[in-house]
Amino acid sequence: MESNYKFTKLQFSIIFILILIGIGLCVELSIIFWKTNFLEAYIPSFCTVSELIDCDGVAKTTYSVSMGVPNAVWGLILYAVMLMLLFVDRIQAKFKNTIFDVFENPKSYIATLGLLSFGISMILAFISIFKIHKICALCFCTYFVDLFIALVAKEKGFFVKDIKTTIFDFIKGAKKYFILFIVVLVGFISTLIYLDRSLVFSPKLKKERAQKEFYADKNKYAIKGNTLGHKDAPVIVNVYSDFNCPFCKVVNIMLHKAAKEEKIEVREINFPLDTTCNSRIGMTLGGHENSCLVSKYALAARKQGKFWGVANILFYNNIQNEDDLVAKIKDAHLGLDIDKLKSDANSPSVLDELNSDIEKTYNKGILGTPAIEINDILYFGAMPYEELIEKIQLAQKRAQNNR
Repeated sequence: MESNYKFTKLQFSIIFILILIGIGLCVELSIIFWKTNFLEAYIPSFCTVSELIDCDGVAKTTYSVSMGVPNAVWGLILYAVMLMLLFVDRIQAKFKNTIFDVFENPKSYIATLGLLSFGISMILAFISIFKIHKICALCFCTYFVDLFIALVAKEKGFFVKDIKTTIFDFIKGAKKYFILFIVVLVGFISTLIYLDRSLVFSPKLKKERAQKEFYADKNKYAIKGNTLGHKDAPVIVNVYSDFNCPFCKVVNIMLHKAAKEEKIEVREINFPLDTTCNSRIGMTLGGHENSCLVSKYALAARKQGKFWGVANILFYNNIQNEDDLVAKIKDAHLGLDIDKLKSDANSPSVLDELNSDIEKTYNKGILGTPAIEINDILYFGAMPYEELIEKIQLAQKRAQNNR
């Protein structure tokens, strides 16, 4: 294949300057990423000037990371490779008969890398404008730097020759240094897998992924009996909730997980946001029309030792009416006496239990759900799982000190 080895002086100078500009932009973007993702307080960057032009805002989003690596770092890697290719003839002259000899057409490689990077950049630009609704001015500068590098380095025509040359040389080089190629490839993929899973460069994305399990449509920590956690635990967690409350579903999974990790006992206290049984609220909230009905069935299941088994059905199924409720409980095969369950759910004793829960909740000053009480300290609303665990552990220490 015809060699495309040499750069003209003008090409070399322009590409070198563009690479330096790209490196400078990526260094600044890396600093912005670090400040916005790792510092609690920071001075806004100079390119955060409005709601639309907001480099800091873009850096805070999960789209600023690809495969566990910040996009700014990917940019630095790209420009480092381009810089190596720009000086590869001098490297080859110094290190003869080495792996560097496979780089026969550096201009084509730089053109192809610039074009590929610009194509990826257009996807990021689309996400920035139409999903994030914020623009990172420095990011857009790198996009055009990549395009200009590609245009300066390319052969005549629309990059076809450059792409073909790059692919052909890549295959030839991989064959020549096959073992080294496989070792590097495995190392590279392993590193990316580790970074993507550990998210060491993106604590916010790590937290978001950790929270994702609590928004599932099913509780993977679900139990069937009446006791969630440990009997006689030093920390009692009372959760005041409504089975039709979206955030109560989230808290329910959190508390099931916490009960497996910490020595606590979780107790559910019903506060249905439904005026059918709850006179302490002004009106039934939308979506809570059958909250009294499902609460009574949960309390009835407690009489057969299956409170949490039924509770997890009620939290994660859209119950239409009593027949639908009974059918879903039957399908769960919890070993319940269904006739007794129906009888108990509609009995005066269960209604008294429900009224007792409602009054207990109201007397705590709670008028909405969820609310979490950890050893008599009340917290309103849902909270991140890490914060919940911190509060439980503090309660454990207090309980230990009070012995």
